[in-house]
Amino acid sequence: MALRRYLALASLLAAAGCGGLLAPQPPFPRETWRNGLGMQFVRIPAGEFVMGTSDDDVKALLARFGAAAVRLDRIAAEKPAHGVRVTRGFLMARHEVTVALFRRFAEATDYKTDAERLGGSMAYTGADWEKRPEATWRSPEFPQADDHPVVCVSWNDAQKFLAWLNAADGARPKGWAYRLPTEAEWEWAARGPERREWAWGNDWDAARCNFADKQSALAWADPKADDGCARTAPVGHYSPKGDTPQGVADLTGNVWEWCQDWFDAAYYRRSPAADPVNTAESRRRAERGGSWAFTADYCRAAFRMGLDPAESYDTLGLRVVLAPAP
Repeated sequence: MALRRYLALASLLAAAGCGGLLAPQPPFPRETWRNGLGMQFVRIPAGEFVMGTSDDDVKALLARFGAAAVRLDRIAAEKPAHGVRVTRGFLMARHEVTVALFRRFAEATDYKTDAERLGGSMAYTGADWEKRPEATWRSPEFPQADDHPVVCVSWNDAQKFLAWLNAADGARPKGWAYRLPTEAEWEWAARGPERREWAWGNDWDAARCNFADKQSALAWADPKADDGCARTAPVGHYSPKGDTPQGVADLTGNVWEWCQDWFDAAYYRRSPAADPVNTAESRRRAERGGSWAFTADYCRAAFRMGLDPAESYDTLGLRVVLAPAP
């Protein structure tokens, strides 16, 4: 099985033109690094992997969860599996942006989020998600502490936060800038060359992340699983057992995370092999990682969705990367 997986990886990388040398790496901060605002970062090296989902991956998913629990129409956006080369390493925030850090930004800039200006955020009411005027990052209608991931922020809000972060952090290395990860960078960090199904590996473990378990009281929740949290969990709550091998926390579950790309369900059919990022404007921006309200198949590292960049949910936050400026 391991040999077959390796040969498939090599074949896809070769077909995508990923056999050459990686781009030279610019001066790099340490393997782990803390910025001037106290955020922790983990080095993600340049590398090559197979992005997306193959037919064999789908068969394995169906065998694991059963046809009734897998949304094949959603998985279509993950196909075809294709070789990708991330030519430059970057630093990824170890944790999702917290309530405390977002408050620091909002108070420093007097910023009002899209939800605050446009009539609230989408929040779960017990029957479905509805736009709730009271649901904002300040109070998503469930308890949050300062160390929880901020939610009810749009992609537009994330860009304002990043602009502030780039200006506020005096420790930022020269020539590097904060931004959202691209979908390729996010999936590379979450899966690595082994193509992990979830951040920690290929075996699902409900105790390693925050997903739709019995605590969530959702109709579709796993009644046998108890992750200890009804809604969001403190960032790093499942560390180290839920981390990637590099030490990035909560890439599986807790809250969805915005990515830089415009979302296109058919993008993988034409995406380039080196450093793909979809810049073709559409109606939605990409999000990754699953959340406290979604089942294990949605929390897979390959799963991808998109939302209007002005939209916000009580399941959606953000994580930043620090990378060489273009």
